[in-house]
Amino acid sequence: MTQLSIAIFGNTNNYPLLLAQGLKLLGHNVRLVINRKELLHRPEARYHEWAGAYPDWIIDCSDLSDVDLAFETPALDRAIHHLTHNVDLVVLNDVGPAFASYLCTPHVVVLTGSDLSYYANYDSLQFRTSMWDPGFKRSLEGRRYIRKMADFVSRQRDGILGAELVCYGQRGLVPSGDQQLDDIGVADAHRFMLHLSNTIDLQPQAMPKNDKLIVLCGSRVVFRPEANRALSAMDFKGTDVLLKGFALYCKSGGKGELRLPRKGQDLEAAIALVNELGVFDRVSWLGEMSLAQFYQEMIAADLICDQFGTSFPGMVTTDAYALGRPVMANLRNEIFSERFSEPLPGLNATTPEEIERHLHILEANPAVLEDIGVKSRLYAEKYLSPESMAKQLLEALSKQCSDTILRHHF
Repeated sequence: MTQLSIAIFGNTNNYPLLLAQGLKLLGHNVRLVINRKELLHRPEARYHEWAGAYPDWIIDCSDLSDVDLAFETPALDRAIHHLTHNVDLVVLNDVGPAFASYLCTPHVVVLTGSDLSYYANYDSLQFRTSMWDPGFKRSLEGRRYIRKMADFVSRQRDGILGAELVCYGQRGLVPSGDQQLDDIGVADAHRFMLHLSNTIDLQPQAMPKNDKLIVLCGSRVVFRPEANRALSAMDFKGTDVLLKGFALYCKSGGKGELRLPRKGQDLEAAIALVNELGVFDRVSWLGEMSLAQFYQEMIAADLICDQFGTSFPGMVTTDAYALGRPVMANLRNEIFSERFSEPLPGLNATTPEEIERHLHILEANPAVLEDIGVKSRLYAEKYLSPESMAKQLLEALSKQCSDTILRHHF
């Protein structure tokens, strides 16, 4: 395969950074343009020594505002330059699809949530303007701003539709996202699922020698769709299912401890549920911490829990796999089996009763935990490593790409 020069825009949750590293391991030249100031979306969240001193292949364009994007101000010029100068392929994440009309080369879109559900959704105009003063909304300036926002949504949707590949969950994982992509016009033949595990930084760890079963929930505390109407199906983690299952386990003799992050839209409701279930003395709440600290919490736990709701196993699961930790979740293998030749390893659970049963089995047979952990790391290396996934992406692109010049590179 010929060496490519690849530009990536956007770095939601440092997911594109993992892809960039995989592409670099394959020998390609990569530049990553970051556009957010939140630490969650910046490389220094993974490599603290990079703060203020990025390697030369990472470009910081985080001064861009929503106004710059909507009105296409000259502030976009620097980012556009890095997406068009000596580039064979562009990968667009976050608000990146709205830049597609500036590109001179084929592009791939990597959708990670709000880039589809919000920025490519005309309903977001109502959400953005719902608190505006009616007088301003009716004014010339207000109407002009609404037109520009609507144009931005159109550009975002156009960039998604024009992509050679749209990286999104396998059809069926997120039905609302499937519907949006259908509405935009993206055919299944142009969809590809990325599912990355950080096998670069994270190495398998020996199981801890805890004197009781330590269960760590890694996902945000979100479980009430009726109270969080602005969120998508991907956001609901079924934390209430986990809490009810853990309570059943405790009441039937289980000795373990559950640890959860003090983070998420339904945190207060979850605390109330813990008290209602009578397990407040068996649940620990973890305060805000760095990613490195969270990894230490994972290493100290016997079992990692991800989502039990309408979402699907994400980076909590794939990071646990990289560390060699077993996972319990609604694994959605009825869908993942269409993407990978082997099912995701772990303990599948969708009800409190299934969670209770799994916890008792693990408490009585701790060797099962180690066996699942080993299988999880091997699965991550085989299917989900950045290098493996980058290779799969480029192979899929070579079959789809309509650009004869780019096809020549494969």
